Amino acid sequence: MRPERPPRTQSLSRAGCDALVLLSAGGLLFLTAVYIDAFEMLVAFTRLYERWEIDEIFIAVLILSVGLAIFSLRRWRELRAEMQARKKTQERLNLAIEGGSLGVWDWDVATGEISLIHGWVKTRDDRSLEEETHVSTLGERIHPDDRSLLMRKMAEVRDDTMPYYEGDCRLQGHEGGWRWVHVRGKVTARDHEGHPARATGISRDVTEVHRAQDALREANKKLDLLSTITRHDLLNQLSTIVAYNGMVEGAVGKNETLKDFTRRIAAASETIREQIVFMHDYRSMGVKAPAWQCVEAVARAAGERASRGDLEITILTGRLEIFADPLFEKILFNLVDNTLRHGKRATKAMVSFREEQEEGVIVYEDDGVGVPPALKEKIFTRGFGREDSGLGLFLVREILAITGMTITETGGEGEGARFEIVVPAGGFRWGRSLDMAAP
Repeated sequence: MRPERPPRTQSLSRAGCDALVLLSAGGLLFLTAVYIDAFEMLVAFTRLYERWEIDEIFIAVLILSVGLAIFSLRRWRELRAEMQARKKTQERLNLAIEGGSLGVWDWDVATGEISLIHGWVKTRDDRSLEEETHVSTLGERIHPDDRSLLMRKMAEVRDDTMPYYEGDCRLQGHEGGWRWVHVRGKVTARDHEGHPARATGISRDVTEVHRAQDALREANKKLDLLSTITRHDLLNQLSTIVAYNGMVEGAVGKNETLKDFTRRIAAASETIREQIVFMHDYRSMGVKAPAWQCVEAVARAAGERASRGDLEITILTGRLEIFADPLFEKILFNLVDNTLRHGKRATKAMVSFREEQEEGVIVYEDDGVGVPPALKEKIFTRGFGREDSGLGLFLVREILAITGMTITETGGEGEGARFEIVVPAGGFRWGRSLDMAAP
């Protein structure tokens, strides 16, 4: 049986005290919920209430109230610090977007509505593109030549074939002018059936970039025309020199001094011819944009053109595609030609592929005599070798460097040549068709 309490003479009424107790109990539960079990705290507080006097309870309530106030103040400061940090982050993001002249868009796929957080493009010429807020009206602004490609790429993202969409398209302003816009985005939410529900991304005006590219292409066309005409005229004049030198050689009789002169003229003429061919090949590098190419198709075409049936070539690259200069076929042609010229006893060659971490390695190897260790790096220098112009492997390395690829010779002497082409991450993929034609 609980002992009787002494008479309570305090001025506080029992009802008021009970109210304070309930208030403090609620505050106590709120305060301690983060740290300890609320039920256990309530039981402990109830037991104290049965024993404490009014003054003691009042002091306990006061202490708990102060504790609650301190906790609330501390939590408020934490929330304010979080809000300030978020505000600074948002400010930095806005400044970066504004400084980069980026547009930010958010597309509700179900309704077709597009929220333009920073507009589609940032241009001084035409702000009308920023007024579009629906995908249907925006689609009408896309150039007809770009529309099908845009739809195809968006379908690939929708079907999870590609992780994100990225590409350039032309958009028409109200004044009729066309602006090139680079768009990048991805599906950021899907419905319960897996269909895209939301897509988000950025856009940027790249009109000036395309104008510069067009000007560069036009300049390259003119230079290419000049180079072709000059090359044609030089080869014609060189043919005349070679022809006259042949007639002189037949007319000098047994004069060894003159015969030596004619041989020197013939050798110099051949060197000039090789240099002209090299200039043509080197001029072609980088003129056309790199593209995805099926290695098997390119290797097959290069092998047939170079070996003409004199070398058995096995290709084990499957559906491999690499992002390379259109002159990639010339690389494989030079490797096969190198086997035929220097492999001596070579009868077989093989092209294979392996992955190493994020990179890929294309391997070309033959069963010829191989390359001596002292020459493994020298064979890639311009002018190395006497049996030909010494430009083949030099060109190979230069062409590969356009798209970030490298080549080394790793075969053992007497075990055949082995060339390894390292393809950087993102520079290779597995295609859908083995019959993709070589470019």
